[in-house]
Amino acid sequence: MANSTRVASVLEPAPTAPCADVSPRRRANRFRPRVLLAESQSEVRTALAQELVGAGFEVVAAPVIEELLGELSEGGPLPHLVLVPTEGSPDGLDGLTLCERLRADARTASLPVYVFSREQASAPRERAEAVRVDDLLVQPVDPRVVVSLARLKAGRGAFAPAYEAHTVRMPLSQMVRALLCGSRSGRVELRDNEGWLAFRQGHVVDASYEGERGLVALRRLLFFGSGAYAVSFGDALAQGKPLLSPRVFTSLLLPAVERFTALCDLGIPLSARLSVDFKRLADALHSLPDDVGQVIRLCDGQRTVHTTLLVCELPEITTLEVVTLLYAQGVLAPANFIAEREPPSPRVPPFFEPDRTLDEEPFSEAFAAVDSRAA
Repeated sequence: MANSTRVASVLEPAPTAPCADVSPRRRANRFRPRVLLAESQSEVRTALAQELVGAGFEVVAAPVIEELLGELSEGGPLPHLVLVPTEGSPDGLDGLTLCERLRADARTASLPVYVFSREQASAPRERAEAVRVDDLLVQPVDPRVVVSLARLKAGRGAFAPAYEAHTVRMPLSQMVRALLCGSRSGRVELRDNEGWLAFRQGHVVDASYEGERGLVALRRLLFFGSGAYAVSFGDALAQGKPLLSPRVFTSLLLPAVERFTALCDLGIPLSARLSVDFKRLADALHSLPDDVGQVIRLCDGQRTVHTTLLVCELPEITTLEVVTLLYAQGVLAPANFIAEREPPSPRVPPFFEPDRTLDEEPFSEAFAAVDSRAA
């Protein structure tokens, strides 16, 4: 690639910025991936660059692609990710042509490349697939979506069979939202096959979690799924009919996940076992709706909060809201607190159990002394 005489602006993250790496494996040194960003609109370019820098990326930004070519020249270190538009300057280079050149060069063939398109209808999807871009994003796109995709692929090959991440570093809801903004197909799977979801061209097409399928499985996967997971791309991995659109996911399911996470952060662990304080329940019973009764009956000191959320007929987030409210009112308390406060019940002997305190001769011994011939 030819060097450009123009120089792009370089934005470096602060030393206290978070690590951009989402891999479950810890690196020996702090990972600061470098991103090339070309965007003609100054406001959009600034917003994207600031979001990337805040996430721990070093950003080389420019209004046109030509100003970034020097970063791709031989002799210097390659960037970890390229973000370019499908439309170039009047006599300049467009993003799809740049990607085609990068793929043709063995040195840059596996460099991850995302391209932006201005309009949904005119998005050149067929050509984007032909030149093997990592994904095609239709603007306007939330900068947080770009950051999620950048964190997934930066520093990794464009054609890896799977990309590992961890819910601590990248929650499932953020990753799924980002994947639904693109045009690729694939699968997100928790480690040890505990649950998975399949996506195709911006729609969730199937999901599985703890014996459930469909929307219930998707909701529970986003609520309860945790730990390491892998993102794989391929049409064969996403079979099924569209189940959920990006608009429904963003407007309904994503706020529910955020609300669920906020409730969990209040301090009631999902592994806790709760019991009913019946004295407090008697005081508050007149003000409680009838539907609350099924939640109270499930809090028997044996089930965990997690199990209660799964078996209750109410939606999981509604059940957790009820549990949180009852816990705040003192109606529900940790099972060990209730057990320590209440005296143990007196032992009731089973029916027909002989009372050994009486000084009586055992029945079998009484007949053993009688001579059978006396009869």
